Amino acid sequence: MIDVVHCLRNLLGVFPSPLWGGARGGGPQNLPRWRGQQTTAPPPPPTPPHKGEGRNSRRGLSVILCSVACVSIAAPAFAQTAPPPRITIGYVEIAGDTRYEPITAYGRLVLKSRERPFAGAQVGLDEAQALGRVLKTDFALERIEAKSPAEVASVVTAARAARDIHFFIVDAPAEAFKPLAEAIRGRDVLAFNATAADDALRRNLCAAELVHTLPSLAMNMDALTQYLVSRKWLNLLVLEGPAPEDAAMVKALENSAKKFGARIVARQQFKPGTDPREREKNDPALLSAISRDYDVVFVADHVFDFARQVPYHTVRARPVVGSIDLEPAAWHWTWEHNGAPQVNSRFQKLTNGRHMESADWAVWIAVKMVVQAALRTRSTEFDAQRKFILGEGSFDGNKGLAVSVRPWDHQVRQAVLLAAPYAVVARAPVEGFLHKTNDLDTLGDDEPESPCRLNK
Repeated sequence: MIDVVHCLRNLLGVFPSPLWGGARGGGPQNLPRWRGQQTTAPPPPPTPPHKGEGRNSRRGLSVILCSVACVSIAAPAFAQTAPPPRITIGYVEIAGDTRYEPITAYGRLVLKSRERPFAGAQVGLDEAQALGRVLKTDFALERIEAKSPAEVASVVTAARAARDIHFFIVDAPAEAFKPLAEAIRGRDVLAFNATAADDALRRNLCAAELVHTLPSLAMNMDALTQYLVSRKWLNLLVLEGPAPEDAAMVKALENSAKKFGARIVARQQFKPGTDPREREKNDPALLSAISRDYDVVFVADHVFDFARQVPYHTVRARPVVGSIDLEPAAWHWTWEHNGAPQVNSRFQKLTNGRHMESADWAVWIAVKMVVQAALRTRSTEFDAQRKFILGEGSFDGNKGLAVSVRPWDHQVRQAVLLAAPYAVVARAPVEGFLHKTNDLDTLGDDEPESPCRLNK
């Protein structure tokens, strides 16, 4: 076996004297003695071979073999200097998205400050760096801005073509997804809807290239209704606002009430404002003064201005749920189980103390799904990762029950938290609501109920 250390010494120039042509005991230090000679002596007459020349020849051959061996040893090291493969996740958002404008009241009082959820993706990317070193794969985020919801499709297809991005997290309202689905149909793209809860995206649009990480409206109302039924609060008074989002929320509640055995005893339309001429439409006491008794007041108020006046102003002393007080959420900053405090802590550190909310979680889990797919498949190939995400893959969403994608509509099945302002009151599926295969499928559209059939 060739002595590698000896090889390296030879390659660095520390050769024995016969290789330098000097006298015995000579070497590089003898070079100055003859380097300055300008004439050369005549060649000596031929002499018989010296008894050491065989050893010198063998030593020269050894140097050649050592050189070959050292190059062979060094070759993998040079090969490792190539940059590792990179998986880039595109993050698409809308410039001037009105959904993130603060909700204000009179006198510029800020009722809610709504933040963009990009920080959730950054936390997910930070968590991926350790896995990236194990996988020898880089993970990156590219933030892409569209001027309007209609432009989302074009910026996604442009990024796919120019920068070879396969995964996109889309932070956009519902109207952006129909043109997006048409633009990426049949292409090697997987887009995560992280901020639009509309049921129509899961039922009617039904696109194979979309995954919905935010709970649907149906899932949220099923979670809330399960909790009310578990407490035997079966009779609901509904106060409904004028916005289309309010009507969609009440429609989802009606479906959940039929599903789990609750009853809507009255449905009152309210009108925001303080006009005294319309007191019967904007006064919570008058709106709740109905002849029938009720266990809970449900408020659907997308604008939020009326909802904040309902608690403690109803004729009967009843809990208030829906748009205020007890709300269904994908995530809440007070969730204390399943590793949630660590996630919340990392998020707050990154955002200088901001609380992590549902959209932040939906963005965070999308990044985690891509990273975990690369880890589990040990592949950077899009087809393998996509198959894992949409197929047998399950992921830890830090809510206690494994997160996975429903094959029929690509909604991410997950637990839903029922949160008061400063505490998580319960987690759905609530105990006692069972499913034959997965209790998470008691929330939202189960396969027999859904018009979407992506798995057929």
